[in-house]
Amino acid sequence: MTTEMRPAVDEEAGAVRSVRRALSILRAFRLADRALPLGEIARRTSLDKATARRLLMTLMREGLVEQNAETKSYALGLGVLELGAGLQPCADLRQRAQPVLAAIAEATGVAAFLGVVHDDAALCIGRVDGGRAIQVRNWSIGGRLPLHCGAGPRVLMAWQPEAEVQRLLARPLEAMTPLTPVEPGRLAEILTRIRERGWELAIDDIVEGISGLGLPVRDGEGAVIAAVSISGLHRDIRDGDRPRHLDILQSKVRDLERAIG
Repeated sequence: MTTEMRPAVDEEAGAVRSVRRALSILRAFRLADRALPLGEIARRTSLDKATARRLLMTLMREGLVEQNAETKSYALGLGVLELGAGLQPCADLRQRAQPVLAAIAEATGVAAFLGVVHDDAALCIGRVDGGRAIQVRNWSIGGRLPLHCGAGPRVLMAWQPEAEVQRLLARPLEAMTPLTPVEPGRLAEILTRIRERGWELAIDDIVEGISGLGLPVRDGEGAVIAAVSISGLHRDIRDGDRPRHLDILQSKVRDLERAIG
C-alpha cells in the first residue's frame, strides 16, 4: 500500500505565497486611507475577493485588521503598532530622539517627526504633536510615505547610495498632489540641492496647504541614518520661500547626533 505525498517544496511555496499575500493586504492601506472596502483591497492586491476575504479574516483574528460592523469596510488594527514597537535597530534611535522631537514641537508649535528608510519607503518611527490648534494628521507612527514625497522622506532619499537613487527614479512615481515632484530629472535636481544645502522645504506635495521642513540625522561616522522634520500650515513652516525654524531644527538635530555618539 502506498501513500501519495506532495513534495515539501510545493508545501513550502504555498506557505510563503500565503504570507506574501497577507503582507500585500497590509501594504494595500495607504497613508490617507481610513478604511477600505473588500473590492478595493482585492483590486490593489490583485487577489480575487474570496481569497482577500479569507486573508482578512485571519488578519482580524490576529488583531492586525479591524472591520467596521456597519460599513463592512476594513482598517489596520492596533496589532500593527505592536509589531512596530519592537522594531530594531530603531528602538534605541527612537528613544534618544523622543525628547528632541518634544523640544522641537514645543518650540515650533507644529508636529515633529523622525523617519527612516525601510522597504523603499520613509517609515515614521517617532512623532510629537505641537501646541497649534490645527495639527497635521499625516504620517503617524508606523506610517509610510514614498521617498520622493515630503521634506523628511526626500532628505532620506537624497543620501541613499547613487545606485539606489537611480533605481528609485526609474520606477513609476506616485503623485500625492499636483505639486508632487515625479519627473526624474527634476527630482534628481531637488536631491542634489538637498545635499548641497543640508535641508529640504516641501510645499503642497503631500497635502495641499501643508508645508514641511526636513534635515538629515548622522551617526558618529557621518552616515545619514534618519531624518527629523516638521510639518504644518504654510504660515507655520515658511516665510515666502524660506523656512521658519531652521535654526531650531539644526540645533536640535545636533543635540540628537551628540546623543547618538
